[in-house]
Amino acid sequence: MPTKDLICIGVIGSPHGVQGYIKIKNYSEHPKGVISYGDVYNENGDKLNLKYKGISKNLGIFKVEKINNRDDASQLKGQKLFVERQSLPRLTNGDVYHVDIIGLNVMNLEENIILGRINNISNFGAGDILEISNDRTEYLVPLLSNDIQNINLDKKFIRLSNIDKWININN
Repeated sequence: MPTKDLICIGVIGSPHGVQGYIKIKNYSEHPKGVISYGDVYNENGDKLNLKYKGISKNLGIFKVEKINNRDDASQLKGQKLFVERQSLPRLTNGDVYHVDIIGLNVMNLEENIILGRINNISNFGAGDILEISNDRTEYLVPLLSNDIQNINLDKKFIRLSNIDKWININN
């Protein structure tokens, strides 16, 4: 396995059929993106040779080399898949990868007070949701591009314009 930065590009789901095909939930724009960025590695650092076969319910269907039956394919379920960061496209216009904002401190517009830290980003079908926590509480905030006022990766913070309404949603 390369010693370079690896980025999780997807996770293996259930088998597809009886010939060893697998479903992959991808974290790229298209299910085929899992194999579009060079070598793919599992959590153990083993290189996987994948061949794209199609889509089923927004999941990519892939053939894994040397996996020829459903039982062997089911052993792979839940494994995360990784690619080298350097093989991902360079982003423009202030875009960032999700992995780059996880761990950033969250600030509102008016004050330089840290309101919490981004622990994760989820998407349940209606858009990306920031999972933010501090010593007292946890809250979910929709990640809307017009609410992002500033992302500073060097200083490790993100400034959001409507954060206060989400923090105080239950008050």
